[in-house]
Amino acid sequence: MSPGKRGLLSLAEPFLDLIYPPRCAVCGAGSASPLCQACLLAISPIAPPHCHICGQSTGDRPECSHCSRHQPSFTAARSLGAYDGVLKEAVHRLKYRDRPQLAEPLGIALAQFARETEINHDLLAADLIIPVPMSARRQRLRGYNQAERLARVVAHELDIALDSDALKRVKSSRPQVGLKREARQRNLAGAFAANPTANVTGKTIVVIDDVTTTNSTIDECAKALRAAGAKAVYGLTLAAG
Repeated sequence: MSPGKRGLLSLAEPFLDLIYPPRCAVCGAGSASPLCQACLLAISPIAPPHCHICGQSTGDRPECSHCSRHQPSFTAARSLGAYDGVLKEAVHRLKYRDRPQLAEPLGIALAQFARETEINHDLLAADLIIPVPMSARRQRLRGYNQAERLARVVAHELDIALDSDALKRVKSSRPQVGLKREARQRNLAGAFAANPTANVTGKTIVVIDDVTTTNSTIDECAKALRAAGAKAVYGLTLAAG
């Protein structure tokens, strides 16, 4: 869009708001933000107790059954909330309903969660924030990478450097929806690689994604970054489930 057109749209916004008042993209209530306060407050946290590695609910154990048997490549991972209700609808609209503006309020909420979670000191001391990359084809079809949009907001809020090019997808994979853990791992094996021009050696990195089910994507990203010399890799996602 040309600067002239952007200027005209900026001038017209107050009048458009009178005709079409801004609304929450999830519930439709009047809201200056794409996600209203009521919807933000309705996000369900992950039920405690949590696995101290992957952050998933564990019942009464300090580690989930998977992490107790298989040490992941990432140092730890945490999710803002459970993938249900408002958060599930918000993520769905962000990814599939062309609502990239939802990345701002969701990213702000994710950054606030990072400040408050029990591994906050590790997250806030990170050197880089990196989004999970999409395949070029899928990004062309969608028009944007929702993980990158979220990462951009989180990096700004936490004042941590963002590198959207440090990690690249080198192998296409089928969508993870409906796959069991082992199938997810096979599907993503070797899918990511660190960009040779990126300097990740000795750095602590936070990888951002929208949804995790088994942390397979975060784990594969961590493998690639650790192979390139990263000191530690943490996962931070909007939703788990």
